[in-house]
Amino acid sequence: MIKNSLGFTIFKFIATLLILFFLGMIYWSLILLEDDMKHLTTSFRDLKQEVEGMRIDTQKMRTSLGEISSNKAHDLTSRSSSNEERSESISEAKYSHMDPKLPNLFEKDLFYKKTLPLILGDHFRPFGIRHEGRLGHPENFHPFNAFRDVGTMVNMCTGSIAEMQFGKYETLAPSLAIKMEAKPLASSPKAFEYWVFLRDDLFWQPLKEEHFPKDVQLDAHFLQKHKVTAYDFKFFYDAIMNPSVEAGRAFSLRSYYADIEEFRVIDPLTFVVRWKQEPIYDFELGKEVPKVRYSAKGLTGSLQPLAQFVFQYFADGKKIVEEDQDPMTYQTNSVWAQNFTNHWAKNVIPSCGPWQFGGSTDEGILFQRNSDYFDSNAVLVNGLNYTFKENLEGIWQDFKSGKSDMLTLSPSQLPEYEEFLKSPAYAYQRSEGLAIRELDYVDKSFFYIGWNQATPWFEEREVRKAMTLAIDRNRIIAHNLNEMGVAITGPFYRYSPAYDPSIEAWPYDPDEAKRILDHAGWIDRDGSGIRGKIIDGKQVPFRFTLTYYAKSFAAKVVSEYIATTLKEIGVECRLSGIDITDISRLFEDKSFDALYMGWALAAPPEEPRQIWHSSGSAVKGSSNAVSFKNKEADKIIEALEYEYDPEKRKALYHRFHSIIHHEQPYTFLYSPKVKLLYREYVKNLFIPRDRQDLIPEADVSEPDYKIIYITPHPES
Repeated sequence: MIKNSLGFTIFKFIATLLILFFLGMIYWSLILLEDDMKHLTTSFRDLKQEVEGMRIDTQKMRTSLGEISSNKAHDLTSRSSSNEERSESISEAKYSHMDPKLPNLFEKDLFYKKTLPLILGDHFRPFGIRHEGRLGHPENFHPFNAFRDVGTMVNMCTGSIAEMQFGKYETLAPSLAIKMEAKPLASSPKAFEYWVFLRDDLFWQPLKEEHFPKDVQLDAHFLQKHKVTAYDFKFFYDAIMNPSVEAGRAFSLRSYYADIEEFRVIDPLTFVVRWKQEPIYDFELGKEVPKVRYSAKGLTGSLQPLAQFVFQYFADGKKIVEEDQDPMTYQTNSVWAQNFTNHWAKNVIPSCGPWQFGGSTDEGILFQRNSDYFDSNAVLVNGLNYTFKENLEGIWQDFKSGKSDMLTLSPSQLPEYEEFLKSPAYAYQRSEGLAIRELDYVDKSFFYIGWNQATPWFEEREVRKAMTLAIDRNRIIAHNLNEMGVAITGPFYRYSPAYDPSIEAWPYDPDEAKRILDHAGWIDRDGSGIRGKIIDGKQVPFRFTLTYYAKSFAAKVVSEYIATTLKEIGVECRLSGIDITDISRLFEDKSFDALYMGWALAAPPEEPRQIWHSSGSAVKGSSNAVSFKNKEADKIIEALEYEYDPEKRKALYHRFHSIIHHEQPYTFLYSPKVKLLYREYVKNLFIPRDRQDLIPEADVSEPDYKIIYITPHPES
């Protein structure tokens, strides 16, 4: 009896294990099936997008052929689709306010007019879908979302009145406008205003119902094309300047465009921007002369349209502000501003530019080439698929498996990448036409520790200097970044004329750091190993919190090193790794002790005001998050805004660099070295500065993704 019971028990145990095993296999199969379905769904979307692009191109080709055959007076060669001829086909007779005697402030971009067509050849046609990974999932795609990637996406889908000439800083080439004039004012021969003349073939593409939740019923108004007009640009400016608009990017844009004195619309294709003139002392003339900001021309060229047909309305087609005839309505109305900040269309991107929003999911966002756009070479692929990933490892795994085309390699991934190149899996990929190519350059960005001067620990310059002396930046670059970084000393791009290479970095010198802290009154009086100081009659320990982005491996390991090295000089650095949303909140509120962060730098001319002018030191939401204040720095920033002479500007930049180096509001750590990986079917990736044969006098040191195209490959 006992024996039978034992056997039965063993049988039940084995049977249970077998059942669990089979259940596990079924569960695992379901997971694999779900992954396959996700991949299949993405592939289907890509195919659908590709077919849609081909359909639109075919329709346009048919239309063009129909026009050719209906006009016997023109022969086929006169119907060239080159961008130059398309641009010149717009009759200037439509612009009654244009003055032919005034020069065009835009210059033709010879790279796009001549060089790129030669590179592509006569038979080039856009092909394929580009796939890239993106770190983090944006909360929304609001046009003023502060998230850098969202700003890039909005720019892709809208454009601006002018663009920088390919590979050349501080230049302007026509884009959404065909001409910009500096027209003198009758009131003063030295005063002028910018007259902008838009293209007449720009259209906002219809919104699509499938891009919205089912409970959002779109009025027919949104389901048709709308012409882009001067009123859309005025609307963009008004939205920026409305003080009740609290969307992230509005504050920084407001600081750039605050000196516009008047913005008026002449007609649907013409608007005028007049910038304030300030009396600036001219040492050569020995008197004050009225001047417009040096960056005024470039900032005018950077103006974008904002879709009136969307953002002035509720989803049912009713206007948010019924009585909006007053030209100041959208610059002052708080009710509209509140609705705009949380607009019902903030999860789509209204599109009139070279790219068109193609929908988003929790997994990613799709874009398609806008075949209705005037410039046929503005986008050289049929689509772009950004996949959102929670961490860099997910982005790397997608690239390694061939699911994405390009990858910016992080320092922590370099050893794994080098091992992968030796693997049988990569050998097979290479044999299938999926070889990996590399492009190395120094990124136009930098990473830093920002010391909040509103705290008791970092209000003194010497203490901030001591922090820098205690941190071995060369060790960080070598040990934590696998040499994928360049040490820097100031706030400008390492290869910009504004950066002063003669300034020597503060050395790693913990003994000097200790001496400085002793002299500043931060002393370990109780033998605890932590320094302290009597402030307002109370003993304050040198104990602060360093905040960093938790999902960045590099930020984590660098922050851990900093905490360790500061402990050796008697400073307790507590670490707080948090999400990007919480970091943004702390940054805007200035409610942190110290912050490990990075800045992406704009193209020259550099504008230090946003980050460094003392006027933003106590303003919530300003980029001067560390509350930096320096009178001489303010004067230099203000002088730079009105200085046109290149050599004088360079001298001012270098003096400003020296002040920042002396004051150490940041400990400048490094600019990243970028190792851009891409599959061999991705073409036309290069550094403009290195291709003087293609772009004479090019000075841009980063690749431009706008000219990338792809050739057929096994995964297509």
